[in-house]
Amino acid sequence: MGSVASSVGLSRDSTCFAGALSLGSTSGRSAPSQAEPIRVAVCGAAGQIGYSLLPMIASGCMFGPHQRVILQCLDLNLPEVKENMRGISMELQDGNFPLLHKAVFTTDDAEAFRGADYCILLGAFPRQEGRPKSEAMEKNVLIFRTMGTAIQEHVKGDCKILVVGNPAHTNALICAHYAPHLPKENFFALTRLDQNRAAGQISEHLSVSVADVRNVVIWGCHAKFPDVEHSVVRGKLLSQVMSSPEDRNWLNELFRQEMQTRGAAIVKARKASSAMSTARAIVDHIQDLHFGTRPGEFVSMGVWSDHQQYGLAGGLIYSVPVVCLGQGRWRVHSDLKLSQTSKDRLKQVEVDLIAERELAREIFSKHSPSLF
Repeated sequence: MGSVASSVGLSRDSTCFAGALSLGSTSGRSAPSQAEPIRVAVCGAAGQIGYSLLPMIASGCMFGPHQRVILQCLDLNLPEVKENMRGISMELQDGNFPLLHKAVFTTDDAEAFRGADYCILLGAFPRQEGRPKSEAMEKNVLIFRTMGTAIQEHVKGDCKILVVGNPAHTNALICAHYAPHLPKENFFALTRLDQNRAAGQISEHLSVSVADVRNVVIWGCHAKFPDVEHSVVRGKLLSQVMSSPEDRNWLNELFRQEMQTRGAAIVKARKASSAMSTARAIVDHIQDLHFGTRPGEFVSMGVWSDHQQYGLAGGLIYSVPVVCLGQGRWRVHSDLKLSQTSKDRLKQVEVDLIAERELAREIFSKHSPSLF
């Protein structure tokens, strides 16, 4: 990024210590930096994910224990939504976050996106069970056309945009099209929740810290293909650590089953979606972009596939292993050797994403010239 990102000179290992600093007593609390605050636009801020995400950003988990932030929160112009935003605004005031320079809650796109360094787009129109896929896709084409147009008009030129609402990869693609003055490389789709879930399952099975599990890859998009062939645990390949028949059976059966059903299990247990873990995944994603990944580590992000790594088709937002260089810069980690099974799964996900893109193109043709 520009001067805002480069002004942060600290180890990323200290970033989440800010929560204890900002919520504890004033004794020993580090003073916020006087560097320019980072502006974060959060669209869909009044929802459950927003309620979990905003205090994480305000307490320093995303940008560190000294970096001030400005939250620019957007949601629908409906009485109940506006009242909810008013309540969240009061809670942020009462939360006593020293790093929170300012919080704005608005229903105006221009006010929310103006000068943003990062945009987080939480909402999308969900597909309804028993309804045609095209119905939800049509609504999302219109939603992200509006978002993309407003983003291009108001954010900083090096702004990074993270799309969370599913289908996040196609929604990010639509949004990027309507912000043609911004580089396609600045648009991302969230797959970090899947990566974190996989790492959590492995760490629990092995009775190790989740910090010991690295380099899980999520290929393609959310809830598609978790790949642990290249994962390491305490510096050793997972295949060396989990070499027994029982371990292999767990990986091939129970682990994959848990990955497919985890979201539904959370909804069943708490009668609400996995808002907190999604918020944490968003923080991890942007934190890696901002500070860079650790040496020897790569993470999963849905990124622009124009460079055709791993033989993938161009013109998609596709989740691949990424090395983050800091200040919003990244590159695909393209050196992994894939098994034929993995290659086949990659291609199947690619087929699915191309089909979604073509459906979006077909729907959009009713409104204006070709989308892509």
